[in-house]
Amino acid sequence: MSTPTPLKVLYAVHPDLDTLDFTGPLEILSHATHPSSSSAPTPAFTHTITSITPLTTTHQGLTFQRDIPMALAHSTLASYDILVIPGGGSPGVLEGKTEPLDLIEAFAALPKKEDGSVRVLLSVCTGSLFLAEAGVLDGMTATTHPRYYGQLREIVKVKGEGKTKVVEERFVVNRTDVGAGLRIITAGGVSSGIDAALWLVGDVVGEDVREKIAEIVQHAHRSGVVL
Repeated sequence: MSTPTPLKVLYAVHPDLDTLDFTGPLEILSHATHPSSSSAPTPAFTHTITSITPLTTTHQGLTFQRDIPMALAHSTLASYDILVIPGGGSPGVLEGKTEPLDLIEAFAALPKKEDGSVRVLLSVCTGSLFLAEAGVLDGMTATTHPRYYGQLREIVKVKGEGKTKVVEERFVVNRTDVGAGLRIITAGGVSSGIDAALWLVGDVVGEDVREKIAEIVQHAHRSGVVL
């Protein structure tokens, strides 16, 4: 039996983001491998960082170097299976109408993959505010950091996304949009991205792998809402 090809994950980071919003999912997904009889299991995911500047500093003062510029991320976007949108630094993005807003909109608008597989758009914390601002949450159920439930509701109202339901949950996995071949997942505050990523591992690789990773990182996985 052939080993599945790793899913390509693109992380879009922006100035003043919350570090764990980004590194939490990265940590979890980087541990995931496909079962193999060889001594070198195949990673279930590969990881690429994009941003508008070569270096991006988080709210906690940690600086990341991007793998690819945002322009290249746009031109190669169809090659990625998963787009991760960390939160934090929300005013700068929302008021400036800066990336990752265009990237989110472009990813959601991609045509359905020819092989029928599903793309995933995952936001963490206030990253869901960016999804709302980009206009991709209409008809979806979404959550965010507990302090920003009201702002998320206000954005979807202003954007005319009247069919968006904002809920106070740890994470929300929407049903796959069959026509677009896209599934949207929103996670709540900061560490909730770890739980959403663990759910994604279980969905892609299996519950046994998810449980092993939770044990490795010593995290008590908490459930969210799966629609």
